This record gives sequence, structure tokens and C-alpha cells, in this order.
Amino acid sequence: MIDYSFVGSLSRPPIIMDAIEINYRLRRLGKTQTGIAKDLGVRGGVVSNVIHNRATAHAVALHIAGLLDMRVEEIWPNRYVFKPRATKSRAPMLADPTAHEEGHMT
Repeated sequence: MIDYSFVGSLSRPPIIMDAIEINYRLRRLGKTQTGIAKDLGVRGGVVSNVIHNRATAHAVALHIAGLLDMRVEEIWPNRYVFKPRATKSRAPMLADPTAHEEGHMT
């Protein structure tokens, strides 16, 4: 007897996208790296570097993902993970903020 209980619990496996697969899919859509670069107003090397995981340019990655009808995170997992920036420490505030007002200097 075959156990089919796992069938409903399977989720879609992640798609592994390397530079070859990305370029292949773009070419099937009639897109080239040069054409994408012209559309975005960047140099061709920028598009190539994003595709080959040598550089991060979120606008380029977002455009490519849109062309492929995918999310950036699906194509490049863990690459465009945005973390909040640490806040810079500011100069300590005065104990009495009105101390520097005219007539209140102590």
C-alpha cells in the first residue's frame, strides 16, 4: 500500500537561480543585459555583476526580478536582507534645557 499522506503537505521547493539560469530566462523573454542596462541607465557591467552575485544594486535586482515575475528574495536569497541601521549616539542633552535661555544662566 502506498502512503499518500505527504502529498498535501509538500510545499514548492525553492528555485535555485544561478547566473546561467537568470540569463537563460531573460533571453527567453527577449531581454539582454545590455538592454536592461540601457533601460535602467546603468552600465552593462552593473547588470552583469548583479546577476553574477558580485555586486548589490537593489534597483537592478528589482527590475530583473520583475521581468522574471519573481521576488528578489526568490532569486537571491539572503542577499538583499535589509537590517535597520544602528542609530548614531548623539551628544548628551543638558540636564536643564532652559539653562541657556537668556536670563536663566546659572
